[in-house]
Amino acid sequence: MRILVADDDPVSLLMMERMLEKSGYEVITAVNGRQAASELSKVDCPRLALIDWMMPELDGPGLCREVRSRPHESYVYIMLLTSKQLTEDVVKGLEAGADDYLTKPCDLAELNARLRTGRRILELEDKLVAARERMRFKATHDSLTLSGIEEASSLC
Repeated sequence: MRILVADDDPVSLLMMERMLEKSGYEVITAVNGRQAASELSKVDCPRLALIDWMMPELDGPGLCREVRSRPHESYVYIMLLTSKQLTEDVVKGLEAGADDYLTKPCDLAELNARLRTGRRILELEDKLVAARERMRFKATHDSLTLSGIEEASSLC
């Protein structure tokens, strides 16, 4: 699965990229919030995002708000990564639209566990969308219509 990692600190970005690649992720990086927003606005954007709170051009909470304000075909699971540990900061990040919040320095096992949670949520969304599409198809097609189409195609 692809994941976007956004951090303006090159050392932190490289370390996170390597850790996530070892865990099996295809990593896309961004060095500021505006670049991350651009990556997440693409049609085939990563559905997991690990975003640093403090970045130039657009901070983590601002990025969360921007992503949540856009209509997306698929949900993007966003985790804020920061050294901010106060409860009010956690609340501010989650209210901005983050799905999870992890403090630096983070433990690799905890990060992977939280990312697996994000993946489960995204897989559930995929199943719900597929079920909705099956129901939509059933609501617009009946057995008479389908048999008429099959008969017409067999005559050709």
